[in-house]
Amino acid sequence: MNKILYILCGLGFSGKSTLAKQIAEKKNAVLISQDGIYFEKEKELDPALTDAKEWELIRSIAFERIDEALRSGKSVVYDSTNTRREHRDAAREIAGKNQADSVLVFLDTPDEVLVDRQIKNKETNERHDVEQKYLDQARAELEMPDADENVVVFKSGENLEEWLNNLK
Repeated sequence: MNKILYILCGLGFSGKSTLAKQIAEKKNAVLISQDGIYFEKEKELDPALTDAKEWELIRSIAFERIDEALRSGKSVVYDSTNTRREHRDAAREIAGKNQADSVLVFLDTPDEVLVDRQIKNKETNERHDVEQKYLDQARAELEMPDADENVVVFKSGENLEEWLNNLK
């Protein structure tokens, strides 16, 4: 079986992390989470860095880990919003350099579901909260995937097991 880089793409509260874990388990792939790296490195980050600079640093660490896992022959699930085409292209470049295929997994989640999940999370604290300004920023910069990105869509409410079984 060829190694594959699964690149998650979607807005906050779309279900990326949940789906990423399921894909990683089903495909026996390494899960690399940009949020996970952020929380791992949070205490080491320079407080003088701007938010954008922090996320550039976190993304560079994620890309190093993706490269390392692919080089060692493993498939990878990259859990991040990946709202910008340039970030998805950079991840695909790493896959290509390592003779790996890449699949863009776009989470098509209706706005009302995103809002409901955000509200529920404020009550349950099941995951970290995301400030509204960052959710708005991600929405504003979302570049919808193009057909040439080898995109597979997961729609909210879809049968997960069936969808996973059909995933390359």
